[in-house]
This record gives sequence, C-alpha cells and structure tokens, in this order.
Amino acid sequence: MANGRALICFTRPPVPGETKTRLRPVLSGEECARLHTAFLQDLSAVYRQVEADLYVAYAPHPRWEELRPLFPQAAGFFPQEGADLGERMHRALCRVLALGYRACLLTGSDLPLLTPGHLERAFQALEGADVVLGPTPDGGYYLVGLRRPSPALFTGQCYGHGTVYENTLSAARAAALRVAAAPVCSDVDTPEDLAALCARLAGAQGHTARLLAGWKERLSP
Repeated sequence: MANGRALICFTRPPVPGETKTRLRPVLSGEECARLHTAFLQDLSAVYRQVEADLYVAYAPHPRWEELRPLFPQAAGFFPQEGADLGERMHRALCRVLALGYRACLLTGSDLPLLTPGHLERAFQALEGADVVLGPTPDGGYYLVGLRRPSPALFTGQCYGHGTVYENTLSAARAAALRVAAAPVCSDVDTPEDLAALCARLAGAQGHTARLLAGWKERLSP
C-alpha cells in the first residue's frame, strides 16, 4: 500500500464511435478513439510519477480489457456501478477506501495537461481537509479526493452543468466537511477545448502532443 495513498482513474475503453463524441464535428470516430488513447497513455505516465496505488474504474464494456496495457502499473481494475455519475464516483471511492487507504483521489481521464504536481498538491491539501476538489475553468471539477466516504457530495448533483463545482462545495459545507482546493486543470470536451490544447501543446512531448501535431492545421481556429 503505497504510503497509504490511492488514485482512481475514472474512464472508459477508447472504442471508436463511443468515446469523445462531442469532438465529432472535427474528428472522426476513429480519431476520437486515438485521441482518447493518447490521453490515457500520458495520464498513465503522470500516475507513475506519484507514490500512490492506482485503480482503474471503467464504464462497463465488453472491451474493457483494452485498458490493461495502457495502465500496466494498476493494482486493480473494476467496473463503475451506479445509476448516475455521482453514485458511480461515490461507489468507486468507497470501494478503494475500504481497502484501508488513508487518502484517495479520483480523476477523470480527459486531462492531457495534468501533472504529478496537481496530484501531489491535492494529496497534501487532503491532509488538512475532509475533501479536496480540483476545479476546471468551465465550472466543473476534474478531481475529487476523500479520506472517508462522503455520500452527501454526490447526491442530487446535476453533472455536466457549469455550477457543479460550486454546488459540490455547497454540499460539502452543508455536511460540515472541511474542503480544500487542488490547482485548476483544464479538461477537453469540445472542439474549442481541442483547438486550445493543440496550441498549448505545440512543440511539447508526449503521446497527445505528437498526435495533435499532425492535426494542427485543421484544428487551428
């Protein structure tokens, strides 16, 4: 048990036509899957630089085992369970915390700008708090971390709206939970996000940067 710390990657298999569908105006289904694969490869490299056991919580799919070679360091893989996104995140965190970890962070997987520093600062913040949230610029969050299960955070939330971060903060405070913030990090959901990422990663290293370099001309605004 790596320093009592765990990470959960909340994701899905990179299957053409079923992933990153909001990018279909500018990418084909196959290209969306290639981009998602690159995101996962870069994210796996980031996780390896953090002292924490990794678990992969995947959206149930017959091809889920395609995630195994992308995360060879993972301590375990398990399917997401629950009626909505909040319940699925809550159950994933409960499952891993029940193994005896003193701190657990759950992140999304569309995070090509995530660094080990984001995760280390989140773990540090959690030492003095009950909950840590990592905000995204669009009003959501890319990371939630707990030391013990806190179902109030995930009940009745309307995910996909620009107020989910603030609403989750309010839920935490209403439950008398101490909340800390991790550094802001952008995720990639829309063609505009992708164009901004392409410019940001120009000349950078990594799977995502190399893939986007070949698409730069048609993705540039």
